[in-house]
Formats: sequence, structure tokens, C-alpha cells
Amino acid sequence: MSNAEFKIIDEKIGLFGGTLLLVGNVIAMTAFLLPAHLIADDGLGPEVAIAMMLVILPVTFSILSTLQIGGAMPAAGGSYVYGSRLISPFFGFLLPWIVIPSIWLGQLYLAFGFAEFMRFFPTFDWIPMWALMYAVMIPFIILNILGIRIVTQVQIVLVSIIIGGMLLFIVPGSLYIDTANYTGMFESGTGAFFLAIVSLSIAMHGFNLATDLGEELEDPVKNIPRVLGLSAVISIGLMVLLVVVAVGVVPLDFYIENRDAGVAYAAFEFLPTGGAYFVAFAAVVGAFTSLNTLYTAYSRQLMRAARDEAIPLFFAKLHPKYQTPHRAILLLAVPALLMVPPISSTTPVIMAAVLSITSMIGAIISAVALWNLPKRFERRYEYSIYKLPRPVLKVVAVSSALVSSIFLAGVSLELGWILAIIFGWIILAYPAYRYRVRSLQKKKDVDLVKRMKSLHDYEEQRAEEGSRASESEDEAETETPEAQSNTSSTTED
Repeated sequence: MSNAEFKIIDEKIGLFGGTLLLVGNVIAMTAFLLPAHLIADDGLGPEVAIAMMLVILPVTFSILSTLQIGGAMPAAGGSYVYGSRLISPFFGFLLPWIVIPSIWLGQLYLAFGFAEFMRFFPTFDWIPMWALMYAVMIPFIILNILGIRIVTQVQIVLVSIIIGGMLLFIVPGSLYIDTANYTGMFESGTGAFFLAIVSLSIAMHGFNLATDLGEELEDPVKNIPRVLGLSAVISIGLMVLLVVVAVGVVPLDFYIENRDAGVAYAAFEFLPTGGAYFVAFAAVVGAFTSLNTLYTAYSRQLMRAARDEAIPLFFAKLHPKYQTPHRAILLLAVPALLMVPPISSTTPVIMAAVLSITSMIGAIISAVALWNLPKRFERRYEYSIYKLPRPVLKVVAVSSALVSSIFLAGVSLELGWILAIIFGWIILAYPAYRYRVRSLQKKKDVDLVKRMKSLHDYEEQRAEEGSRASESEDEAETETPEAQSNTSSTTED
């Protein structure tokens, strides 16, 4: 247990607010932005629609894993906690090591999409991309510093607009699909197809928000599974339908000529002018909702890592008035702001691919954590409100790791140099971790490895409350020595 002093966030959001946060986080710009760019920039064909459907595989395994682990061990910054407690402290350290630069890129990807669709409107087509990117990033940095309740209130309005715009495109658009537009599949090669799958699977990033919110959800043990299930059905269903319709309503050459804001231009083919502009506006709002929650989710990972002092305790501090991890938010935000000018002239496909690659690596780590859950925290697994039977749990863990590994191998055919850079960065994490361990031991007499193997008291209490909700009152008051041993057991780093 960490002896570091920090305050626990005491603002809460309910099932409805949590679901809206996740839906907005998952849908993002991806379904609106990437299909046209994959076709125009990377030579993809109608297999883009197949790729979007295949994204359901890693997303399903990711959700099942998150449901099981999050239901057993609800904690703010959940991904960080699960890596450190269920595998080893190094893997907990590795997650913020990967997350920080990938989220810099994630903000730029979303801001790029926002700027591209804003320039679809004649009023804004003269404004430089970099200026529009700043115009969306800065307000949402401020919004997240002001607090989670404001974030949730804003999200209710924004998600309603997104869903309305997607349905306006999907429902009438499905009546104008020409099946001839789905011919000529897989002419661009295997590598390009895997690039499409990996790029579109950026949605995997969004579902981590449920466990990263942790302590800010009302009754997190019960609400994490509910939020994940509801948001998955809504967001993934809409994204798949939007891409399938977008590919079917116009020939592929259309997107080569209308790469920027391609889906909005396709809407002109079957919607009146006002309808097409509303679709574009929904895409713009998609950037709003994801930026809105990007800072929320990943600042909590950093906050939780800082509570252990895996990264400096400075980043665990909450704003005295707004009760938000403002320093962690600024760590994620400020470097990205500095990167806006050079990134504004690139392609969003590369940014999406890098984000998705890090998600795939995270999914493999989560799969190992899921496999270890029944052994490391047996009592919490047994009494988790959402419980996968052990054989099913093992199938999910192996399948998740296998699917992610296959997708990584496939995308290496097209973006091997990016994978090499990412794995090189991961290798550098180990000496940085060892330095952090030695430095804390020497300067503050803190055993970081021991600290990163145990839960904080409030997390222990929350897990126990979840257990008591699932067992009888008499059983809740006693715990066998074997179970107690399993609760605290860990392997050496």
C-alpha cells in the first residue's frame, strides 16, 4: 500500500453519464474520417467495410476482459493497476510509458479530423488546419480541468448530435446502396488490409475509459459492466453501419476525388444540403466527445501511477477547487499543443495506426492480466459481480492475445518501421523503470516494487464491497487463510 499522500476524487457520475462518456469516446472521428483516407491515401477498396466488421473481434475480447477485471478490481486508472498488480510492477510502469506519447498523438488525430470537417463548411474553409486544431484542443483541456460533472453534462448534448448525424446518414443511405460498389475486394494486398483493420480498431482505446474512471463512477462494481455493455452495442453498431453504407453509396473513385471530409460529401448524393451539413457537424462533434474524454481517461491512469510514485507524485495532486488531476491533464496536453504545426500537414491514417498498435499491445498485456486474475486475486474473481467461468476466461485471454498478435504481424507488412520504433521505445522502458526503483529507494526509502504489488486501502474496500454484494452476509464476514494469501500473492518482478 502506498504511503504517499493524495486525495480521492469525490465527484460521481451515474450509469447514464458513464455510458454517454464511453459512447462519445469510442465513436470519435474514426468512422467519419478514416474510410475516405484509407481509400484515397492507401489504395484500399471496398474491403474497408470488411475491416470495420473485423474490428468487432478485438473489441469484443477487450470488453469481456475489461468487464471481468474491472468488475473484480474497480480502481481509477484501471489499466495501470491491472498491469502492475496482475502481471508485474514493470508492466504497470510500461503502460504510462506507452500511453503518454500515444495520447499526444491521439489528441492530434482527433484535432486533425475536427479541422478537416470544419473546412467542409464554406465559412471555415479559409482557416489553416493548425489554427482549427488549436481551436478545439485548448477549450477541452480547460473543460477537463474544471471537472467531471461538467464533462458529463456537455457529453449528453454532444453524443445526441453524433447519434442523430450517424442515423441520418445510415437510414436513408441504406436505400441508395449499389452492391456493385462492393466488388473488387482485396486488390490492394494483405498489408493494406491489415492496415485498415488496425487503423479502424482505434475504437479499442475508448473502452478503457470505464475502468479508468473507477472511483468517479457511482457503484463502480455494478456500473462498469453495465456501462461497457450499453456503450459497446450503441457505438460499435453505429460505426459498422456507417462505414458499410459509406462504401456502398458511392464508387471508390468518389473518395479519391473527395478525400477530405469524404463521408460528408457522400451524404450530398442522397440527402438535401442541410442534411449533409448536419452529418459533417456530427463528425465535428465526434472530435469534441473524444477529446472531452481522452483527457479524462488517461489523466486518471497517470494520476494512479503517480499515487504509487511510478511517475512523480507531483502528477497525483488534485486541483484544490475543481478536484481534477490537472497536472496529469497538462502533461498529456501541453506537448501535443507544441506538435500541432508539423502534424497538421500529415495523414490521419498513420496517427490512427500508431494509436491502434499501442492499443493492440495493451490488449496483449490485458490478456495476460486476465489470465492471472483467478490465481492472484481468487476471492475477488469468485465474487465478482460479472464472472466469466474459468474455461471461458482462458479462451478470452488466449483469443485476445492471439487476435492482437495476428493484427500486429499483419500491419508490419505495411508499417514495419513504425512497429520497430514502438518496440524500441518499449525496450527503453526497462532501464527507466529500474532507475525509478533505485532512485526512490535511495532518496525516499520507498520500495516501489512492493508498493506496485498491492492495492490502496480504498481500492481494497471497494473490492470487498463488491464481493459482499455477491455473497451472503455470513460468508462476507470471514475469509479463509488460503483466500487471504491468494489476495495478496504476487510474483517477483
